[in-house]
Amino acid sequence: MSFDTIIVGAGSAGCVLANRLSADPVRRVLLLEAGRAAPLNSDIPANWPAMFNTNVDWGYHTEPQAGCRGRRIYWPRGKMVGGSGALNAMIYIRGLPSDYDGWAAEGCAGWGWQDVLPVFLKSESNLRLGNAPLHSAGGELTISDPAYVDPHEVLWHQAAQAAGFPNNTDFNSAVQEGVGWFQQTVKDGERFGTGKAYLRPALDRPNLTLRTGVTTTRILIENGRAKGVTILDRGVPETIYADEVVLSAGAIGSAQLLLLSGIGPADELAEVGVASVHNLPGVGKTLRDHINIPISFAARDKIGIGGMTGAELDAATEEWLATKQGPLSSIWVAAGGFVKTAPDVAEPDIQLYGVISGHRDHARYMASGPGITLHATLQRPKSNGELRLRSADPLEYPSLDPKYFSSDPSGYDLATMIAGVKLNRRIAAQSPLAELIAHEMTPSAEAVTDEAIGEFIRGQCTTLYHPTSTCRMGVDAGAVVDPKLRVHGIEGLRVADASVFPNMISGNTNAPTIMVAERAAIFMGAAPGLEKAAA
Repeated sequence: MSFDTIIVGAGSAGCVLANRLSADPVRRVLLLEAGRAAPLNSDIPANWPAMFNTNVDWGYHTEPQAGCRGRRIYWPRGKMVGGSGALNAMIYIRGLPSDYDGWAAEGCAGWGWQDVLPVFLKSESNLRLGNAPLHSAGGELTISDPAYVDPHEVLWHQAAQAAGFPNNTDFNSAVQEGVGWFQQTVKDGERFGTGKAYLRPALDRPNLTLRTGVTTTRILIENGRAKGVTILDRGVPETIYADEVVLSAGAIGSAQLLLLSGIGPADELAEVGVASVHNLPGVGKTLRDHINIPISFAARDKIGIGGMTGAELDAATEEWLATKQGPLSSIWVAAGGFVKTAPDVAEPDIQLYGVISGHRDHARYMASGPGITLHATLQRPKSNGELRLRSADPLEYPSLDPKYFSSDPSGYDLATMIAGVKLNRRIAAQSPLAELIAHEMTPSAEAVTDEAIGEFIRGQCTTLYHPTSTCRMGVDAGAVVDPKLRVHGIEGLRVADASVFPNMISGNTNAPTIMVAERAAIFMGAAPGLEKAAA
């Protein structure tokens, strides 16, 4: 079999690429996905945590983290059409202009804020802000305000303002700082990620082929050029040829596939029995993630999703199935914001979430009663780690070592998160939220001093589901792809997903991943009219 373009991974980026590239009727496009169709829980906004540790979750874990008291930290990632965009909390955040200007300053010419803004606008169909200067109403991706707001989320919002944080009605405006309501990729009460917004309308095109339930095991490289891929389909190996290959398998999958194909640090590949095809030392390096720390409070009364009985949840499910409305049209993390931990901090360094539930650990720990959980997420972590192969077996999960805290000798990450815990306690002490709270729950309640808070953070921190930068873009010796997303030293091979981020962005990573895919399509000759944005 032969195609013009093979895209590996039908996640947030791959679905965009499949749509844009197959819009050219003469381009034969193959989209490969290891998972299968997304389940009903993926449609229901409130039920995204219900998919963790199921067959639509890769269910990764990190290496034991020296900076986190030896814990192996759970990393959910979507294994289905739509990828992690079919598993995530649907929050739409672009990041700060300084994030992208920083990318350009680091050697990624053409990736400054004024370069990427037109591409964000191309994809966006914002139901409330479509006519605003920094927004658009004409794109494929529906962006909406929360369909359902728990009344106690409103109390959190009021308490956050009483704590001194300004109201912000648009975190994607010229000012990110403040508290309010996150906009979402939700349409008519239903999840509406790129699997629906981009891929579904394109599936009837005769030149686009989607194959699900297949594992891509290797990129075929001949004379320095990608010529196709090998896959396993129900355990049977198969070779498929193409003029070009694009990896959109995410920060884990794309780097792993490069390494399995012999593209990466030659010495490390030799250790696991993979023959080096091209020595590219940066593959798998600079692994970054947003570190999150929750603290929970027991509520005096029956409130929020954490206070709902099984019968009430069943009734809410029936309501959603009938009307796409009610409590299950909520993403439960819509109340939040971006704040500074100190007056002299130039831009927000912590993202906040006010969740009306005492459940923690990705809702794998179920609180015994109703509660409130306040999250603080580090925006620009100094910690960075690496991804490495454990063996040459493409079915064995790679080693994931983000090196939380241990790779930050400055102590910035931990100190900022300690400040984040204190900020959340300050919000919890404000009226009208304080009146709802009976007490802070263990184990954070016992952490009073900075040292004790730090130990609590090391023992309880989680991922915020944002691994990036394992195939970092740039022009230096450690970069994996160039500013046109071409793998250095290999022709006919690109990477387009969060793995190419030169550095972490300030906010949720789904919208920037979509932007990267849009730009990749432009570089590959799609989307006429935006050539200036790609220049």
